[in-house]
Amino acid sequence: MFPRRGQGIDAAPPSLLVESVLKTGRMAHDMQQRCCIVRENKNLLRKINQIYRTKGFLNVDYSFRAHQSLHSENQERMARRIERENRILFERIVQRKPTVDSRAPRKLLIPRTSNNDEHRMLVDFWERSGRWLCQLAIEVCPDARESFLPCSGKLFRIYAGVCLVFEGGHSVRQDEESSLDTGTLSSVSKGSVVRQILNRKEYVLVALSHLEGLSDAQFLGRVAAMGSKDQLDLLNSYGSKYGRLLEPIRFEIVQKKRR
Repeated sequence: MFPRRGQGIDAAPPSLLVESVLKTGRMAHDMQQRCCIVRENKNLLRKINQIYRTKGFLNVDYSFRAHQSLHSENQERMARRIERENRILFERIVQRKPTVDSRAPRKLLIPRTSNNDEHRMLVDFWERSGRWLCQLAIEVCPDARESFLPCSGKLFRIYAGVCLVFEGGHSVRQDEESSLDTGTLSSVSKGSVVRQILNRKEYVLVALSHLEGLSDAQFLGRVAAMGSKDQLDLLNSYGSKYGRLLEPIRFEIVQKKRR
């Protein structure tokens, strides 16, 4: 007898996949975790066994003996001896006279090498914090007037690699301008002290490099050759391209010799 064909209800269970029943990824992860736990337990048992066999210590050198006596009187004697040695060393340090005093102004001793010392001017330079920088010895020309620099003041500009301006912006009257022996200087070497008049204003400057073609200028003198290169380089390091000083610097004439 054949079954009847027609409409009916499918009551058969759905087909199951293997991945939905067996979680292979999770099983592999659990297996790795169990292997790690077993390995750690073996290492722990190995260390416990080693601790039992070595009386509870690991990596201990039992042959080591401290080279210090536990006797209290001996320790006190050693402490007194160390204290006495430290006191003697401290007294030697305190009684030692300092060779350099940073608080006192340092003077640069320039030996006399020519008869031009009678026309020499010593100028000290200081930072804003009162730290002494250097000293320039300027050999003044005999025909230069004595008061071309004030006794003290602040540097006006330092054009890096060009010139150092002591003062600037002082107006010059027409009669004073005609009395000054100014002209065009074709060549000015490094370290030359020059007075220049621009737009009826007077500037006193020191050349930091070789300059050419200074108009309305007058040669006043020259920085002494001894140590002048290092000192000018030190002052040049405080300048900038447009003349603005990185740190305010003041100058002071400490000695002026004229006939």
